[in-house]
Amino acid sequence: MTLGHLLLSLPFFLGGGIIAGWYLCRRLDLALFAGVLTLFLVFRFAKERRKALGLLGFLFLGFLLGASEGRVQTHHRQIFHAYRGQPVSLLGTVLETPAPWRNGVRFLLRVEELAGEKLTVQPRLEVFLSQVADYDYGQRLALRGRFFGDEVKPGSAWARERVVGGLSVAGEVKEQGRGQVSPLGRWVNICQRKLLAVGKATLPPPEATILHGMLLGRREPALSTYTFERVGVAHLLSVSGLHLTFWLGLFWGLGKIFHLPDRVLGLLAIPVVTLFVLVAGGGAPALRAGTMTLLALFGELTQRRSRGPLLLAVAAAVILVLRPLDGFALGFWLSFMACAGLIIVYPRWEEALAVYPWFTKTRPFFLSLAAQLMVAPLLAKFYGGVSLIAPLANLLLVPLGGLAVQIGLVAAVCGLICLPLARLLNAGNTVILRVFRQAITFLAKMPGYLSFPPWPWLAVGVCYGVIAVLTWGLTVNPVTKKRRLPLFYILLVLALIGLLIIGYYLSRDLAPHLQIVFFDVGQGDAALITAPGGFHILIDGGEAAAYNREIAPYLQAQGIRELDLVVLTHAHEDHLGGIVRLLEDGRFKVNRILESGFPHTTQLYQRFLQLVLDKEILLQQGVRGTRLQVGDLQGLVLNPPASYLTGVAGELNNNSLALLLDYRSVRILLTGDVEALGEAAILSAYADSLRANLLKVAHHGSATGTGTKWLEKVRPELAVISVGAGNPFGHPGGVVLSRLRQAGVKIYRTDQAGRLTFTIRPGRAGKPAQIWVEKEAKR
Repeated sequence: MTLGHLLLSLPFFLGGGIIAGWYLCRRLDLALFAGVLTLFLVFRFAKERRKALGLLGFLFLGFLLGASEGRVQTHHRQIFHAYRGQPVSLLGTVLETPAPWRNGVRFLLRVEELAGEKLTVQPRLEVFLSQVADYDYGQRLALRGRFFGDEVKPGSAWARERVVGGLSVAGEVKEQGRGQVSPLGRWVNICQRKLLAVGKATLPPPEATILHGMLLGRREPALSTYTFERVGVAHLLSVSGLHLTFWLGLFWGLGKIFHLPDRVLGLLAIPVVTLFVLVAGGGAPALRAGTMTLLALFGELTQRRSRGPLLLAVAAAVILVLRPLDGFALGFWLSFMACAGLIIVYPRWEEALAVYPWFTKTRPFFLSLAAQLMVAPLLAKFYGGVSLIAPLANLLLVPLGGLAVQIGLVAAVCGLICLPLARLLNAGNTVILRVFRQAITFLAKMPGYLSFPPWPWLAVGVCYGVIAVLTWGLTVNPVTKKRRLPLFYILLVLALIGLLIIGYYLSRDLAPHLQIVFFDVGQGDAALITAPGGFHILIDGGEAAAYNREIAPYLQAQGIRELDLVVLTHAHEDHLGGIVRLLEDGRFKVNRILESGFPHTTQLYQRFLQLVLDKEILLQQGVRGTRLQVGDLQGLVLNPPASYLTGVAGELNNNSLALLLDYRSVRILLTGDVEALGEAAILSAYADSLRANLLKVAHHGSATGTGTKWLEKVRPELAVISVGAGNPFGHPGGVVLSRLRQAGVKIYRTDQAGRLTFTIRPGRAGKPAQIWVEKEAKR
């Protein structure tokens, strides 16, 4: 094994150790046994023991890093365990510039005192404040609020930043001087704030939002990532090597104006690259780009050039040492796979195709295609879709975005000295950014996005195998090592891939089914219906925290980027909070919203209406008799009546939008939080037309509804109760459970079974419909 091979293997052993350390941090006995066994196998069978021991050393280092992160998360969460869901007072230091959130802001806080007691270990929380405030980095704040958050996954943004949960602030925030922070961190934060201030002062809000997203990787609620992902240019919002190229290009151009030699520019570029990484927040893409650039500059200055794959491997190892949990993050892998396409795949294409005159004219396209091809299998796995126009879109949007970023950077620097000069520069940049925004909006509407169910890992591996064979086969036969593969075999492989894809879609069309997922959102409601043809309907969204924990990860994992219909049964927070968070998130497109229209005056409902207006989403009123159809799925709104039920107890609950769905004679009744009065109104209107195979029990199984007469008319076979474990309301009521059992109904509860997935296949040839139920094990 050569030194090069050793370096290439380094990040895999380091990453494997981190994964093992994270999951085995509570089973050190098992980890010790595995370590002893590995050492025995190395000394018994390995020929190059020194190199094998070196790799084992990095495996052990990775294990220590992963175990350390796991133990820190566990220990920090134990500090807040007794306060989960309860009001708590704390004192802490602000660790970042507050970012917009709803009508307020959100920011990271290092907790130093909890409930009046000083903490020796200081965990981090993300604070959510419902009013606009501008706190400085390092400012100490006294707050009171409610702690929330479940156990975080290693790849989540919270885990990577060592954030153990969130704090929803209630009451006044008091400033308590300044806390202890690093001078470097304070200086970097000042730079970020000044760059942002210049952009906000000299650009219209939509253009400023886009520029800050591309220049600093800042994600604001107004910046929808959906259009960027659909076009295949989401990497423009993830500060990486492309952005560093913009910075260095500007720096190098200025240096050439002053006739500085390359060696001097190389030395001066080192602090420029370091500043870029720090100002960009030190995420995986920025660290990867910065590390590779610094290594390349070192090679140029010492005349020891390194190969691209080695630079990529060393950069990955540096990131895993500095930020161990980034190895779990999708952004880490997308960044490195795109880089692999540029520095590994493309050179092979160039070597094989350079003899053709047409290749010289199409180099930029093939360069873009190589990067997009390497990330496509991962996008198919995690997003369930790829953009077919991405290579062409990058040819147009990357130069345009690069020009906007460079002008914006010059304007930001000039704005620190002379704001009128920055206004002059950004006046022209406004036109460029506006053209950029209109171009990406236009391309997002084009039929170039291929959506499908997420690929299994086997398909991802096979796809990368095919890419490797076709790439290396252009120059050398991977079997004989003598000559390249004949064109016939390349076309044969492509034809087989095409047949597999066609067969896959044909098999899906031949077996249509309806799927209903009842999310485990605690004390709330949220259900997702997927109808044949790829139609998706979300019924309620639980609370905001449940959306972040349960709904958004599921949608992303299933590759769902677009919701054809969102139904809001009523405006209580345990139904509406997640929908508001969905609209704020911007990662998922919502085509249409159906709600009862019953007036409500809470700030959350007003925020919902404002978001619908801002995003220009079609909002429809659903009252008794309203019909809808999504694919083969038909629906009828049973409640509320057009005149609403007013002057009664529980007005909002009893005016919940109740929906009866029919999929090829299989009927599903969704009832929101309807109580006895609402049920009586539905019974008087529909009486003998309420038969349903599956019933979503109203109001989390409260004793205020699901009466005997109701069950006699509905006659469900299956019932789902969406309810939180140990809730203070006593849901589900014992009398309701008794009625359901007496009616012979099979009961499923999210507090006991977790997420519930119902798969409904219609009957054929006189056979009854089949309903399969899949339970997710409770954590």
